[in-house]
Amino acid sequence: MTDLTPGPSREQCKLETPLRKRRSRASITNDFSVKRQRVETIDFKESPVERQEYADVNTEPRADRFISTRPEALFPMNTTPHTNRIAKVFGLADERVLNFTDNILSDTTPDSKMFSALRRSASQLFRTTPTVHSSSASAHLAKRRQFLLALDGPGIPQDAWAYPLAWSPRNVIAVACGHDVYYQNLDTRQIAHLCNLPRPSMGRIRALAFAPAAAAGPELVAMGTTTGCVQVWDTTTRSRVRTWPNHDWMGAASLSWRGREFALGRGDGRIALFDIRAPEEVRKFKAHRGDVYGLQWSADERFLASADSRGTVHVWDARDLSKRLGKMKHEGPVKALAWCPWKPDLLATGGAYPDGDIHVWSTVSLSSTLTPEPLHTISTSSSVYSLHWSAHSKELLSTHGLAWARGTTRLPARLEPVPSPFTNSITVHAYPSARRLVSVGAHTGIVSQSCLSPDGTMLFTICFREEAMKMWKVWGCREEEGKKDSAFDKFSIR
Repeated sequence: MTDLTPGPSREQCKLETPLRKRRSRASITNDFSVKRQRVETIDFKESPVERQEYADVNTEPRADRFISTRPEALFPMNTTPHTNRIAKVFGLADERVLNFTDNILSDTTPDSKMFSALRRSASQLFRTTPTVHSSSASAHLAKRRQFLLALDGPGIPQDAWAYPLAWSPRNVIAVACGHDVYYQNLDTRQIAHLCNLPRPSMGRIRALAFAPAAAAGPELVAMGTTTGCVQVWDTTTRSRVRTWPNHDWMGAASLSWRGREFALGRGDGRIALFDIRAPEEVRKFKAHRGDVYGLQWSADERFLASADSRGTVHVWDARDLSKRLGKMKHEGPVKALAWCPWKPDLLATGGAYPDGDIHVWSTVSLSSTLTPEPLHTISTSSSVYSLHWSAHSKELLSTHGLAWARGTTRLPARLEPVPSPFTNSITVHAYPSARRLVSVGAHTGIVSQSCLSPDGTMLFTICFREEAMKMWKVWGCREEEGKKDSAFDKFSIR
């Protein structure tokens, strides 16, 4: 008689071992798991319904959005209860291919937390912390992000293209306030009045520049006014050294010294050369079609760079200033010019709206073409008003005004500002990677001008909207490496 009682057949009873319950400490879902012999074969064709027997139906799936999962053809780690326990202990039960972070919060057992911490600590062994040089702006300006000193400047010219601020080699800061010039010795913190323009016909002071450091002698500062008057004063004796007559009444726009001479850019596009030993202009020539907003001698004094309101930059030969060596172009007015101190052939230029780019040029390429291509370009989408190379590290500093959006093919005639890290900021870029290291909001208005300290570590910025000046610690001095001991220094050869 056939046994109709449901249950396993005799053939199945011969192949399978007796079942016994065993509780696992690595998972809370193994109350009904069983321990099988290790000689059994693993069935890779197990149906999904049977795998759901060991799943926790009270929790939602933890699959990350838009992250692909493993295909069913791969070997699953939770095929049997034994392998499932091992996979859960080592954190391998999750079938996701990618994980953003270690999901430690979901692990409830102490062993799971321990293995997750071990995996995280092991991954830290292969991570290298980037080293920051002590002279870099990342070690000073990026950490402090605060100014060291703030000074008021009532009457500062309300002109973004003016140069009312100058820093002397003897650590004296001078500022033009309307018809007067005041200066402060930053070592003694004494403030003094230098001079004023007695007659309204002499205009307002628009440009200031200190002469280079001299071994001995007076400390000279040159000034140019809106009506074209040019004077040189001695800050040590507070006396006027030289005055040049104003013949054409064309306002001064920029100044740059070379020894006891200085170049002056005027509003009609001409460049004039003055010598403190000569009562008249040494020479003058037509250089630009627009206002000469920028003038800068190179570090080796071989070249003179000039920029105008139409975005044109010229490079002139110092031996013959009427000889133009190169012509570069921006899409907006150019005021920011900077020659590299540790590589004299590099010239950085920055354009204002609607340009917003910083170009780095090389005078080496001027021998082959009159219109060279820039070596590097840094796009900021904001007006650039001043540039400075660091003398202690390969970094370039820029000061900015308002920023705009670059999405449109044609920018509007009037600037429409947008939020940006470059807005009214001091920004330092690495060279030659052009990577932005740090941006610090310096003022609530345009940072129209900045000056470097004599040692090249401090920066003074000015904002005509605030009528204020601020001093910042940007770089650090490079440590001088001591001379290595040599065998020839210890022993003599006979």
